[in-house]
Amino acid sequence: MSRIDRDIKKRWLTFSLINFAIVVLLFGALLAGFAAYAFSAERGELEDSAEAYAARLAALGGEHLRAVCQGDRAYISSDPAFMFALYEVRADGSVGMSSPYDFVLSELPALGGRAGEVRTERVGGHEFVTYTAEVAAGLYVKVFGACDALVRAEDAVSIAAVPFSIAFVLIAAVASLVWGYTAIKPIMAGYVKQKNFIDDMSHEIRTPLAVIKGNLENILAAPDSKVEEVADMLEASLREVDYMNNMSTGLLSIVRGQSKLAAHGSAVVSEVVSEVVDMFADMAAVGGKALVANIEHCDMPADREKIKQLLSVLLENSMKYTSEGDRITVRLRNSKDGCVLTVTDTGIGVPKADLERIFDRFYRAENAKDTPGTGLGLPIAQAIAEGMGGSIKAVQNIPSGLEMVVHLKRGGAKTRSSSDET
Repeated sequence: MSRIDRDIKKRWLTFSLINFAIVVLLFGALLAGFAAYAFSAERGELEDSAEAYAARLAALGGEHLRAVCQGDRAYISSDPAFMFALYEVRADGSVGMSSPYDFVLSELPALGGRAGEVRTERVGGHEFVTYTAEVAAGLYVKVFGACDALVRAEDAVSIAAVPFSIAFVLIAAVASLVWGYTAIKPIMAGYVKQKNFIDDMSHEIRTPLAVIKGNLENILAAPDSKVEEVADMLEASLREVDYMNNMSTGLLSIVRGQSKLAAHGSAVVSEVVSEVVDMFADMAAVGGKALVANIEHCDMPADREKIKQLLSVLLENSMKYTSEGDRITVRLRNSKDGCVLTVTDTGIGVPKADLERIFDRFYRAENAKDTPGTGLGLPIAQAIAEGMGGSIKAVQNIPSGLEMVVHLKRGGAKTRSSSDET
């Protein structure tokens, strides 16, 4: 694994770890805090109600409470959420209990605790929140508030906390990895472009280097040879040097064409197209080919050099793969969101099966392999078109030839005027 591979993976994992920590700490704390707050609020409300009810009972006085415990309910308005018992601590230390509730009398809960203390007690197999208030010296009233449902809910949450926490951590980890991948994706895309550039360059440069090396070795093997005797080998080596130069220039053009920010001044598309057509008119005439232009005025601003390079690539291809008497047509028309540039020729064309691959770097259709070229022209054109926010496609021209259609979208790429560059 290369150093840059490890660096990207390290950045991805680091960013994902930071995201994971944020998600777990923030959302985990919020969820746990909400659950704790909900249960504590409900328990607190029950405890406050028990304390308030005990205070009301204590305010009635011992005689009234004894009368109520003996069955005289007229002395008190009972609260259906609570039961109570009256405890009397005798001089000998024993405790007597009375209550109007049969459940309390049958279970005989101990007094326990101190006056003014809230407790959770289990009585008769049920959970209660209890509060004890002092009525008089040695006389206490104890309130019982059932909390079975609350305890069951707290237990259920405690049991579910483990699997829920595991699920939450796993979801947070996956989300963090995805989030981290999304953030690191532009860096990865740049790395892939760089790696493809290096791989393509390395692959394509081997053959010309081998040819040059072989020719030089042959020349060195006969050091007394005259230049005219090795001229063929020198000429072949120069051709390979030209090929490598064109190839490297083409690859750099692809990389630059993919840039969304133009580096040159903007111009009106129709003016640049007319300028390029004029440049190729003499070349077409010399080759006995007809170059026809139908250019509508399209005032969409675009990068002059990129439009010039894009159309030059398409016209060079048309010139290369057409013969004397063939026709090349350049059309520019307005569309609702920009301009459409079309270059059509009546040359050898491209087989239908190869149309999807002609934009691949170094790919050349079977019927074009006998014609010199690097296989980078159309990839360059595609990179420029997409770098400007547009698109390019190839279709067969019936009955023969190829049609290249470029859609340029208004505002598809930022441009910078010459005044901005200075």
